[in-house]
Amino acid sequence: MRITMQSIYANILTNLNKITTDMNQINTRISSGKQMATISDNPVNMVTALRLRSSLSQIAMYQDNLTFGDKSITAAESSLTQMKDLTLRAKVLGLQQANASVSPQNRASAAEEVRNLWEEAIALANSKVNGKYVFGGYRTTGYTETEPEPFVADLASGYRVNGKALAAVNFAALPEYDLAAGDLTINGISIASTGGDGSATAKAGVINDATDTTGVSAEITPAFHAATVAVGAGSLGVGDLSINGQDIFAAPTAILAQDTDNTLVNAINAKTDLTGVIASRDSSGKLSLAAEDGSNIRIITTANGEAVSQLNGAAADKVYFGTVQLLSDRPFTLESTTITEPGFVALGLDGGLATTSEVDDLAADGLLAVITIQQQEDNVRYAGDPDNNLAIKIGGTSTLEVSKNGKTAIADTGIFAMLKKLQDSLLGQNFSSVTGLNTATDTTAKLDSGDTGLEQQAQSFTSGIIAFTVTDHAYYPPLTNTTRDVRVNVAADSPAEVAARINGIPGLSASWDAAGQLQLATTDPERYTFTYTDTSNFLEMSGITSDAMQVQAINQATADSDTVMDNLSSQISDFGARANRIIVQQQIYANLELATRENLSEKEDADMAKALLELKSKETAYQAALAAAAKTMQLSLVDFLK
Repeated sequence: MRITMQSIYANILTNLNKITTDMNQINTRISSGKQMATISDNPVNMVTALRLRSSLSQIAMYQDNLTFGDKSITAAESSLTQMKDLTLRAKVLGLQQANASVSPQNRASAAEEVRNLWEEAIALANSKVNGKYVFGGYRTTGYTETEPEPFVADLASGYRVNGKALAAVNFAALPEYDLAAGDLTINGISIASTGGDGSATAKAGVINDATDTTGVSAEITPAFHAATVAVGAGSLGVGDLSINGQDIFAAPTAILAQDTDNTLVNAINAKTDLTGVIASRDSSGKLSLAAEDGSNIRIITTANGEAVSQLNGAAADKVYFGTVQLLSDRPFTLESTTITEPGFVALGLDGGLATTSEVDDLAADGLLAVITIQQQEDNVRYAGDPDNNLAIKIGGTSTLEVSKNGKTAIADTGIFAMLKKLQDSLLGQNFSSVTGLNTATDTTAKLDSGDTGLEQQAQSFTSGIIAFTVTDHAYYPPLTNTTRDVRVNVAADSPAEVAARINGIPGLSASWDAAGQLQLATTDPERYTFTYTDTSNFLEMSGITSDAMQVQAINQATADSDTVMDNLSSQISDFGARANRIIVQQQIYANLELATRENLSEKEDADMAKALLELKSKETAYQAALAAAAKTMQLSLVDFLK
């Protein structure tokens, strides 16, 4: 085949262009340090390199998460350690002030410092890292004006609503306050029937049976009934007075006006184990009955029984009820049949806003949304996520917990309650228990007999009045204070009888222990506190004084501080373990990043020595090609001229 000059020139140009292109590609690899500029350079390697780059991006994200987690753990450990230091300082203050010789002014100054410790503990509990709350659980951001932080002072914990006191009814009308099936729905869950028992205990029971699904639980305030007229003089016999199915008198018994010799009160209290009811009488001789639990108090009186006891207002068979309080960690909704609202009536929640204080609650509409966050002085509300711990993503489907939610890590340690209890005790307020320092040798002897063992040379029992004020801190709204008094008659009363009547005050219990010391305590220390005044010297003769109460409360708060420090130490140790897991995970990703970068380098980084040799080879080939082309073109021109 004849090759023309034009074909020769075209081949020379093509070959020179190819060598030039190869040199350009080699030069690009050398200057960029990469083997590939486009997918076409090496499709297989380029796809692998892109995958490795994506892996490096994910690794970097996980490493950033681990860095945040490490900072969060460090911040949490620091906060908890400082809280432990605060608790230790509170303990020191308690030990210093638990001395009868310390002045009220010094204790007040110490109380102010404890208040500052309480506020500082709240600030530490609201620690942030990168603008996110460490102890907020999943709720690291997104707080509101009402709940600006995870821990908020002076707000009640959770959401709750109290049923009003139910009006006493004749026994035949008891079904009026029964909770029938379908009467009440909580968060969309129907509540079971109380089966004809309209007591607070029964209602709380069926509500609490559904708590796992509704998220709402019930607490009770036991039934209490006080006569409006003093005990009358007369005689009570069989059938005249029956309480919760128990006839109080088996034979005619004389009762003095105002029951000054305790005959009526003692007769009722003798059957407390059967009735569940404790009797007391106030300074004017009015009888009162308190249920030990949430059961009803059913009182049957004849005309004669009523003339003496004055309990029912007239001869009748009446039932008196306790109340129910509903509470939840979250807002909740109640529903009942409209207009009549039988479920709300049974719980004392009918009547709309006036009853519930929920501004959107309309009477007779069959709907109640409990959404109000109540005020509660000196309480600390946890507004974070109480169910989930703060976790970071460390893989496609893997997470690592770095911080506990504040309820578990802080609130449950008891630090806020302990500091508040210490502050109260230093200020001499909100007592929940006290033990008399003096020992009674005979609690059945009359106070004026000289045989109680409580007698003192410089002081004696005096007929007078002990008035107790019991505060219910869990009742919203409003915070309620109940003042009841007990008359002490030195000629008629024994230490045991006085204690029994104190025991009939709602929220308060009193008893003489085996050592002969008087024990006063609220029935629920988290809910009730008490104060008192005494004109009878009974409590002082028993070894209970304001200073004794204060010192004992300070000592108890100081003892609680040890528990709090143990709890905080446990939390700090737990965060230490979390820090170790972070370190291990960081090392894993550091190694993985190194290996991935090495793999990526193998796929995309240029081999400089090889590239330089290739460039030198191409340069030589290019020079040779140019020389050959020049000779070819020169010979052709000569031949042409010839």
